[in-house]
Amino acid sequence: MTVVETPPQQQPSQDELEALIEEARRRARRRRLASTAAALAAVVITTAVAVIIIFASGRDSGERLRDGFHAVQARGPVQHARLENLKASRSTISVATGHVRPTHETQEIWWDSRGGLYRTVYHEDGVAVAEFVQQGCQGTGPRRFCFPPSPFDLSIRGLGWPPKTNFARRMATGRFRGRPVVWIEGLVQPGNGTHPLGGQQVAYDAVTHRPLALRSIARGENVPRRWRGRVVNGTAVTILPDMSAKRVSFAVPDGGAPRNAGTQEAGFKKATLAQAREVLGLAPLWLGPTYRGHRLRFVQTARGGSEAANGGAAGMVPFVRFDYGAFRIDEFGAQRPLWLTHTPRAGTVLASSGLDLLFGRDGLALQVLGSQGGNLDAGAALTLVKTLRPVPGG
Repeated sequence: MTVVETPPQQQPSQDELEALIEEARRRARRRRLASTAAALAAVVITTAVAVIIIFASGRDSGERLRDGFHAVQARGPVQHARLENLKASRSTISVATGHVRPTHETQEIWWDSRGGLYRTVYHEDGVAVAEFVQQGCQGTGPRRFCFPPSPFDLSIRGLGWPPKTNFARRMATGRFRGRPVVWIEGLVQPGNGTHPLGGQQVAYDAVTHRPLALRSIARGENVPRRWRGRVVNGTAVTILPDMSAKRVSFAVPDGGAPRNAGTQEAGFKKATLAQAREVLGLAPLWLGPTYRGHRLRFVQTARGGSEAANGGAAGMVPFVRFDYGAFRIDEFGAQRPLWLTHTPRAGTVLASSGLDLLFGRDGLALQVLGSQGGNLDAGAALTLVKTLRPVPGG
């Protein structure tokens, strides 16, 4: 399938086009930082794990939507792709052995260009840990135009095939996973009329001209010399068959799908250990009154869910927070927010930079999130995980 943009009713102006390109760059930067988009960030993770709303493909008519969501049927053929992170942003730690390896990170993306909705599901080591639905369009009537998610945005950014004059140029030929490819790189357009390389590269199959990989090259005067020309991230791209609109529906918050999906937290209340247990329906895990010089400042109960376009919330579920000052532990019971649909594989911990950990234990989903910077190596992370124990009181 050739990656193309479905034209809007009216082509955007040059100013709008450049705004779209800048939006794409911002998204690329968010993907590079993610990691938690995620949230758990992004990934689940980033930004410590935010952004996530659910989508359903081929939804069973008997399947119940969560409170605060409604189903929106796709309006046209839905494009489908899989992205694989070639430079893992997180590590997987084995609780039993302490072995650390890069996490296998993939995303699946569905894009309804007519309806303007897209869904992203994040997989970590094959487990779908997070997902979200977002709105990719802005404006109304004849001025409405949509910006697709990557990799469906290549054409509008001038990075489609063949390369668009003054937007991209051929760089080199080579091989990617055994297949011959042609690399092209995007150009920037400063006011002086020159077109220097922008650092965003795409590998196209030399025969089919389908995109196979994306990568970013460190360029620019602000980049230290020792880093210039280096590959800073990479993504393998698999374009999957389009899906019929009849087979796809999106679970959207009643307040609308946001353009930049985020989490919502509300109703924070200080709580006793007994109240925390009652909220979760399970015994929370804690590190005791103090842990390695960090005193338990307070315990809170609250509700977390998904943000809607109107600023409202949907899918709110209870959770408990143990605040140790330099870090906190958020714990969810049987009910999970849609940005934390599953925990990593049993016996493993997902770790990103700083104090960000994600794992499941004793029926709970736990996130350890640093609030004052610092780093936590694998040994320290495992010590913390193994020290956790049920709160007293039966």
